[in-house]
Amino acid sequence: MRSLFSCLLLTALLFSLRLNATEKKLYQLDVTPLQAEPELARDFQALQEKFQVEALTNAEHEKRLAILEKVVRKKPDWLDGYSLMAAEAFFLGSSFTDPKDHPTARRYLEDGEKKINECLKQAPSNILCKFFKASLRAKIASIDGIFASLRYGQSVRDAWLEVVDSKLDMQFRPNVSLQGSVHYGLGLFFRLVPNFFLMDWIFHIRGNIDESIRYHRAAMKFDGDNPCYTLMLAVSLLCKVKGKSNTPEYTEAMSLLNAPMPKPIDVAQAVCVHDVPKIRNEPKKTCGYTQAKYQDDVKEEDLK
Repeated sequence: MRSLFSCLLLTALLFSLRLNATEKKLYQLDVTPLQAEPELARDFQALQEKFQVEALTNAEHEKRLAILEKVVRKKPDWLDGYSLMAAEAFFLGSSFTDPKDHPTARRYLEDGEKKINECLKQAPSNILCKFFKASLRAKIASIDGIFASLRYGQSVRDAWLEVVDSKLDMQFRPNVSLQGSVHYGLGLFFRLVPNFFLMDWIFHIRGNIDESIRYHRAAMKFDGDNPCYTLMLAVSLLCKVKGKSNTPEYTEAMSLLNAPMPKPIDVAQAVCVHDVPKIRNEPKKTCGYTQAKYQDDVKEEDLK
């Protein structure tokens, strides 16, 4: 029993919010409800330890999700349980990269959104639940398309900015942290949302490629060994100059793309590594790029 609780303590530490050079606040994840179910806790911990060194299969993510659902049914006020379920849903939704599998990915993401809505119903100001709500909604938007998802843009942006201001951090994977993820998300947001005044007027959001670059640079300070963060910084640099080769941004982007990429630790990161040649060979086709697909341009006349 002592070894089991030691493992659970490790789980809590691996999911805990950490202090670092940017003076982030420390938060201890509540694993007490999981500890109360020793067999489930043991199974969850075994998969957690594996997840720190390699990608889990979809079946293994499903097993973790089922474990958490069993515990939450007995302890419906376990807020961190909803966050963990949302994380599993996000990992599952992100594992389907072929467009033909987008309906399956979307189903997982929507299920995760339902779980996190329960957390927000109980605790509307919970930072982790706000983060996952925005992240799941943004991932769904990458599948549905930016134009179809503009009505959600303000709530996604505001939730992510609140996470940045909260000074909370959490290590989800060896190269995926809460602050790295939220800065990365904002980098994508400010590149993909169009930059013209009607966006502000109708949706109260507006793109800004310089902000995109700034947030991607910050993301790399948190998780510098994440290949997606490297790729997306290069994408935003190229987007700023429309792929023109005689610019400092182009030079920096190509330097990032030509250097050895950090090793991917899951399918989503492997896609980023796989797409490096695509971006390198089509530097003028970057402003609408996402892992899911190239987003269609949103033109001002579309909004009038």
